[in-house]
Amino acid sequence: MIQDLGSLPDMPACTGTAISQSGNVAGYCSVAGGSVFLETPTHGFLYSKGTLTDIKTSSKPTVPTGVNDSGSVVGAYVNINLAKGIAVSPFLFQNGAIQPFAGAPNNAAPFGLTNAGQSAATQILEGGYNFFAASEAFLITGQGNATPLVAMQSGQSTAFGISPSGDWVAGAFASIIAKQLASLKAGLWHAGVFQALPLASNFNYASATAVNDAGTAAGIAFTFDFAALQDPHAAMHAVIFSNGGVTDLGTLSADRNSAAAAINNSGTVVGFSTTQTPDITLFEAPVLETASALSKAIVYTNGTMYDLNRLLINGSGWQLNSATGINDAGQIVGTGTINQQQHAFLLTPIVLPQISAVVGGGLHTPPVNAISDDALFTIFGTGFTDPSVMRNVTGSDLTNNALPTNLANVCVQGGNAEWGIIYVSATQINAVAHPLTTSGNVPITVVTNCGQPNALSTAAFNVAAAAETPQFFFGLANDIAVNQASDGAPVTSDHPAHAGDILTAYGTGWGTTMPAAVVGSLAAGAADITGKYTLTIGDKTADVSYAGLSPTYAGLYQINFTVPAGLTAGDQPIVLTINGVPTPTGAMIPVQ
Repeated sequence: MIQDLGSLPDMPACTGTAISQSGNVAGYCSVAGGSVFLETPTHGFLYSKGTLTDIKTSSKPTVPTGVNDSGSVVGAYVNINLAKGIAVSPFLFQNGAIQPFAGAPNNAAPFGLTNAGQSAATQILEGGYNFFAASEAFLITGQGNATPLVAMQSGQSTAFGISPSGDWVAGAFASIIAKQLASLKAGLWHAGVFQALPLASNFNYASATAVNDAGTAAGIAFTFDFAALQDPHAAMHAVIFSNGGVTDLGTLSADRNSAAAAINNSGTVVGFSTTQTPDITLFEAPVLETASALSKAIVYTNGTMYDLNRLLINGSGWQLNSATGINDAGQIVGTGTINQQQHAFLLTPIVLPQISAVVGGGLHTPPVNAISDDALFTIFGTGFTDPSVMRNVTGSDLTNNALPTNLANVCVQGGNAEWGIIYVSATQINAVAHPLTTSGNVPITVVTNCGQPNALSTAAFNVAAAAETPQFFFGLANDIAVNQASDGAPVTSDHPAHAGDILTAYGTGWGTTMPAAVVGSLAAGAADITGKYTLTIGDKTADVSYAGLSPTYAGLYQINFTVPAGLTAGDQPIVLTINGVPTPTGAMIPVQ
């Protein structure tokens, strides 16, 4: 499910950059374009509990890069001059105000922020054009200290991500000869010890961009000529580093390049896939540049890369261009376009409602797997509503004695028609079938959040239709629900029926009546079933005084009968047959 995070006043173009485990989101909004390269007024934002807050950073282009569960945000001011290079300076938003990020070196960009206040940071060469030349990685602790993260050999190191626990830092190290990159490999720091990660086939360089608590890292394998801002031969693929190996995640079909930006503790990776050739910003392009219509936000899970645009269940009109963060709940933050405007988005995974069975309302064993006009039926499944909801229809829900077709924001559709509902919970719905054909199948669909923008529908579940689907309602065990006509007392094993007793039994699916039932409404009065019927108890035929609708109820039928003489004491089978269709076997009535 997608949520538009909106925009700040007079700053309509917004970019999402980071997400915390609790779902707090950081990003920035600008006057136009949604890019720090345009050097337009830019403000960072914090999105928390449905509220977008302007964190009132300076007028410098601002890039938040980390947020934690308490709503603290870290990032960097970015000063860009294509003639003189790039300069950055860190900031911290905490307790509702911008303040110095204690311990962060000058000209450093922090990446990520744990709940303990730790961050990874890269101090770059002022006036340079990339993070890899003459850079140094640091671990910034929650106490305001900065620990250099030393890499192998050259000491040229970068840090781009920190695990939620703060135990791992992801980045890269560079070897430089004659002011040129001789090598650039991905790396991890754990307990202050550096570990070089392998290169993927067919690529010259690699960088780890994110890491989880298990030490599994996501990143990029790439080829690029750093002597130029643009390299027409550049290439880049998203990769995962795990157990000493590297896995090339490839790209979406028809794309040329991809990048991984974040990984959660389940090993799910997000990023982007594109037809574009990467520029010098590489994996940071979605954070620094205007959203590209040629890029698609991706998620990689269970060995497959997916276009997030194809997984949306709502959000018509969105184009998701990049995903920059994912938490352990599977929430994803990123940037896309909606109504021709760049906006940050928050994706929240949801379990689609699903129908597992549709059976007759009598809940027989074996079940009645067909429905008929004005029959009560039950839908079983998952995700129909919130688990705390158990909602019965009440008098206030009725309109002119008609059942509601929307109860607790849940609807039931038979074909294209909405049907009356009696009860709703997360796993069960009781409803009344509306007019049907007397043969074939009818597709049943449950719609959750019915009538709302985030409405979701189950897949259609085909159910057989029939003229009659007779069944009884049950009391205890296999005994049907039956009462004494004289005083309404229930017939049970402790209070069995006797020969000559006049009883009333209840059921549903007994077919058409005269006068005809107003389907989906409470019965106004008595109405006899029109089908030819017989009622047997044991091996005896019972005399019936009435078989038809039960007044003031919807979908409920009753039969008034006299218990025949000559029955053996104990539970006796009872069968109602209508137009040759019997009630299911197993129904019993206790007699004495």
